[in-house]
Amino acid sequence: MSSQKFPRKKYETPLHPWKENRIKSERELIKKYGLKNHKEVWKAKTYLGKHREQARLLLAKVGTATPQVKKESGQLLLHLTRMGIIPMGSSLDDVLALETETVLSRRLQTLVYLKGFSSTPYQARQLISHGHVAVKNKKVTVPGYMVAKDEEGSITYTIRSPLNELSHPARPKTEAYKTEVSVTPKVIVEEKPIVAVSPKQEPAPLPVALPAPVPEAAQPPAEPAVAAQVSEEKKTEKPAEKPKEHKKKEKKEKEA
Repeated sequence: MSSQKFPRKKYETPLHPWKENRIKSERELIKKYGLKNHKEVWKAKTYLGKHREQARLLLAKVGTATPQVKKESGQLLLHLTRMGIIPMGSSLDDVLALETETVLSRRLQTLVYLKGFSSTPYQARQLISHGHVAVKNKKVTVPGYMVAKDEEGSITYTIRSPLNELSHPARPKTEAYKTEVSVTPKVIVEEKPIVAVSPKQEPAPLPVALPAPVPEAAQPPAEPAVAAQVSEEKKTEKPAEKPKEHKKKEKKEKEA
């Protein structure tokens, strides 16, 4: 028996709790789908395990061809098709080939992220827990809610959620937000047209010509007459006078 205070456990724990390969694979699923802990992986495995067990039992009774077997197999396939776990026209063999990720991809948290209502799976979980997401105009606060195929297109923000405004900072920048923002400056330009004047292209600076080197003027050769006159002046030059000391010595020598 179960009660509202202590509900019945909805998952089955693994037989061996400390297997390294299983723990690694579960941690990868937790990181990929933004799950809270390993229990949410075990819930998905338990949900899938029940349907696979039922499909296995029905396949064993297919040879009897009783109407009850056909009815139960049809109900199982119809349920999984409505939930979007298997495509239309699948068989019981397709049910046995299902994996845990197929069930995790139908959670409300995953679909909110895939539809662009959040930037990350962890943000999708936060929005759902805080009551910002609605399914068929009904607020849903359970991230692990299994969304049916016909409910997938009715996932929106709640009416009172501030995230309905495209300019809200917590809302991811989708293509619709970008197009709406880009329309506003266009309207302003139409009201006040501004003529775009192309900048004048400045002429390229002319190359500065360096001044040509001035050749040194060749000194003309001296004329012969001038040269002769210069030589005569040098000859007629008086010898330099001897100092007075030498004259005194000469006088003394003569007197002696």
